[in-house]
Amino acid sequence: MGAFQPDEAAIASLVHEQFVQDDLHERASRVVSAAQANAPSETGRYRNSIHAEDGPDGSVLIVSDVPYAIYIEYGTRERDHPAHHTIGNALDAARD
Repeated sequence: MGAFQPDEAAIASLVHEQFVQDDLHERASRVVSAAQANAPSETGRYRNSIHAEDGPDGSVLIVSDVPYAIYIEYGTRERDHPAHHTIGNALDAARD
């Protein structure tokens, strides 16, 4: 008997199957909901900008398209702008 040889192309193509895409979008929806529920909100613009987008490789990305989103997620050096990790925490919560 020879060694197991996985079909890498078949494995890579699985992400494009409808049942996998359906599952990814359902999970992404939960992450978006969790992120929006826990997002800091002065105007609501950041919270409302959090959404899911299809990635070019079959992935589903959770993004915010406001220009200051990176500063909310990772903070700044200034004491009054700590990292909030809104999307990161939502991703962690969705693992459960």
